[in-house]
Order: sequence, then C-alpha cells, then structure tokens
Amino acid sequence: MSLFGVCVSALVLTLASSEALLDRFTGDWKGEGRVLGMESRLTMRWEPVLDGRFVKLSFRNEMRNASAETQVFEGHAYYKPDGIGHYRGTWFDSSGALRPIEASAEGDALTSDWGTAETERGRTVYRLTDDGGMEVTDFVHTKDGPLRPFGQSRFKRAP
Repeated sequence: MSLFGVCVSALVLTLASSEALLDRFTGDWKGEGRVLGMESRLTMRWEPVLDGRFVKLSFRNEMRNASAETQVFEGHAYYKPDGIGHYRGTWFDSSGALRPIEASAEGDALTSDWGTAETERGRTVYRLTDDGGMEVTDFVHTKDGPLRPFGQSRFKRAP
C-alpha cells in the first residue's frame, strides 16, 4: 500500500473511532458522585437529534447540601461534529447560562472545554470505563487560570 493509502486509511479509522465514541455514549445513564462538595445523584441522556446532525446531552444533578436540602441543576448541550474527532456545541442550563463548547474525542474520552473569557470557563471530561460505565470529571478555571476540579461522578447505563 502506498504512503497515501496508509494516510487515508488512518484518517478513516480515526474519524470512525471518534464518531463511534459518541455512538457509544448514546443512551440513558445514572450516577452518583460529589459536585461542589455535595453528594449528588445524577442522570444524563445522550441521543442523536435533528436528523442525526447533532448529539444532545440532557443532564440532571440532584445535590444534597449539609442541611439535607436538595438543590437541582439541569442542563442541555448540543454537539455537532466539526472535523475529525472535534465537535462544537452549546450548553444551556437552569442557572440561565449559555456557553460555547469546543470538544475533542480521543480514545474512550470526550474532553469538552466550555465558556468564554467573559463567562466562567471550564472543562468536563467524559470517559468510558472498562466495566461499561462512565466517569465524568468537571473542572473550572480559577482566577489565576489553572483548572481546579469541582465534580467527580461515576455512571452506569440505566436499564
């Protein structure tokens, strides 16, 4: 096979595996973890929408504070493929926030960088695990710039 053929084959395999990652995310998930220092029960759904041109993430977090009060946070994101293993999207949530997303797929993980200099900026990493689950880790940029974790959750597929 020529060098060109090898490069084209590698490109096709890379595209297929990055697109297949979001296919592997598709479905309903339930999880538990700690977000903002509170015990959390979480659900999320990944699904192709709008004739398969986007992947929609629906997310819900029920957090219990030290007074045993429940706070609910919900969000939706729409991801659109924008090149090999790269996605652009928008996040909307119950706090009224609207944030752009730049995401990339590598191996079993999707890394989503969200926000702008005018808003809060952060990163969420969605990683499939060997046991068929998913780990989600949330980070926020501090005022100095480095990322600081604020959430860690483990999910299993919902029946």
